[in-house]
Amino acid sequence: MKRIIVPIDFSSYADSAFLTALKIADKENSSITCVNVVNSALDWKNLSADKKKQHPDILDAEAEAKDKLKAYVMEHKLGGVPVESVVGVGVPHEIILDVANKHKADLIVLGAHGKEHSKEKFVGSNLQKVIRNADCPVLAVKKAMNGNHLRKMVFASMFNEESKPAFVKMKPFIKAFHTSVHFLFVNTPSAFVNSSEAQKRMDHYAKGLEDMVIHKHIYCHQEPEKGIIEFAESHKIGFIGIASSDRTGKSSYQIGVTDTVLYKTEIPVLSVKFE
Repeated sequence: MKRIIVPIDFSSYADSAFLTALKIADKENSSITCVNVVNSALDWKNLSADKKKQHPDILDAEAEAKDKLKAYVMEHKLGGVPVESVVGVGVPHEIILDVANKHKADLIVLGAHGKEHSKEKFVGSNLQKVIRNADCPVLAVKKAMNGNHLRKMVFASMFNEESKPAFVKMKPFIKAFHTSVHFLFVNTPSAFVNSSEAQKRMDHYAKGLEDMVIHKHIYCHQEPEKGIIEFAESHKIGFIGIASSDRTGKSSYQIGVTDTVLYKTEIPVLSVKFE
């Protein structure tokens, strides 16, 4: 991995994301780009200088954000990891994705909630849209990850071939930390699959992945989200991997499951979209 993007909104969740990214970058000799967004519906980057002068409030907010983000990086930076700061004006998820695409990001690490989060709120809409649209893996955290968290992951899926390219995108992250991978097929009454068929799917999915340590599990539960979380917590899993899709159907756990798992557990979630 060469480039990691970390959105920073100065919340405690952003702190956890940045500390996690530093841990990963230090191991992988990666660089980090921290992104802060001044929220605006204006098409700021395409406005002329004269037009921008008509919005002094945004110009002031942008200048303040640049100073604040620079100070934040200086305060939190660790070791020799290269860190740069970018401040954008616009819709947060659009700016984050634009920066990730521009830098050909290998990973986005962000807080599972933003600074306006309360216990009554679900996962933030910006996080949902980043997960839905990012071309690279997205790691959402609530607490900073350490080396122990990175050693053991569960990948929950229905293990159909459509989602396999998404899992392959996770491989550089997994290989970097010699992570032990636990394939998890959650069998539910509403989408029950014979155990031999579930095992066959996982065996087929694992072909070509012989360079990885993979364990395979079938877990029965009423709901896929709760099954994933129960398994992960009982097996002391460090993070959960899910291939996310907007499509209907059963080829992978859908975006709603990804959101719900993020909401209901403290365990970090690594998500990759698939078409």
